[in-house]
Amino acid sequence: MIVFDRRQDMVAKIIDFSGPLVHLLRPSGLNWRTSWVSLRPGTPYERRQIAALAKLHRQRQPRP
Repeated sequence: MIVFDRRQDMVAKIIDFSGPLVHLLRPSGLNWRTSWVSLRPGTPYERRQIAALAKLHRQRQPRP
């Protein structure tokens, strides 16, 4: 699920829950834990934004 973290002011994907904390991940590999109360569901625009970031990150990865 794509969410917006109000504390970090960033869009991210939920990858895990641990009690009141939620583990979030960005396409670049940045991850952090935050309280569920600082999250809200991502808007359609934010879902497109995270998909575009993931595509850009894949394109910039060095190819073997």
